[in-house]
Amino acid sequence: MSEDQLGQFRGVASRAALLSAGFSQFRIRSALRGGRWQSALPGVIVLHNGPVSADQLRRCALTYAGPHSYLSHLSAAVMRGLRVRAADQMHVTIPHSQHPRSHGFVIVHQSLRDCRLERQGDLRWSEPARTVVDVAAMLPSRDDVRALVSDAVQRRLVSVKQLQAEAGSVPRRGSRWLLEAIDDVSAGTRSMGESRFRRAVRRAGLPEPAWNVTIDTLYGPVILDALWREAGVAVEVDGARWHLDAAAWEAVQRRQNAVQVSGVLVLRFSVHRLIHDSDNVVTEVRSALRRAQAS
Repeated sequence: MSEDQLGQFRGVASRAALLSAGFSQFRIRSALRGGRWQSALPGVIVLHNGPVSADQLRRCALTYAGPHSYLSHLSAAVMRGLRVRAADQMHVTIPHSQHPRSHGFVIVHQSLRDCRLERQGDLRWSEPARTVVDVAAMLPSRDDVRALVSDAVQRRLVSVKQLQAEAGSVPRRGSRWLLEAIDDVSAGTRSMGESRFRRAVRRAGLPEPAWNVTIDTLYGPVILDALWREAGVAVEVDGARWHLDAAAWEAVQRRQNAVQVSGVLVLRFSVHRLIHDSDNVVTEVRSALRRAQAS
């Protein structure tokens, strides 16, 4: 095989594939020793001497882990467009009966369950519901899990039903946060902040509001994060990175004034307060609801 024919490997090949294609051991060793090729992992060779692209690193990981492997966890999340912090490692999952071990930048997971895959060329990765469930098990906090699940459902990368089915098939320790997050989005919350507020409401024994309700106002239709319709009380949760310029702030004021004029009292809470001052948040909501009931 000529060098020009190496294009079929898209920059990455196993040593075994090169031998099958007609390259001798001597030629492979010469290319590696001469610096024309690079050894990426045991038995995996990058067929050039320049920077290795992200897709080539993914191919290296899959080549190393074998034909039944697929990108999973954070690596699959990046492929699917989930808002996660990209890791330096490549995560792959293999059937439980196989035994490649984690090595270098490749983290190998084993699974007994079949997984539906998504594909792009020779790359393959776990489908969205499985990916969300796998990533959730790795996250260090309940709020991180809430944010992951809310974002995936909000952007329609996965449905609540799909998450419920996938989570139900994976009994594992540490799944409580995931089940809570799925319960929150099934109730109608759309963000980590709203999920945190819902938990505070439920812990306090307050009646649960309707979530993300559209009402008609002078300003036009407005979606409220939480609404006790009969009491005429609403809550808006402002995200942790909620910053506005002057024009945007005026728009928020007009929107809130329109809601107030329609007869709904609006309380606003930051995620920071929900985290650090939740008792007083609940007290303020309870007081507003009691005042509405008394009037």
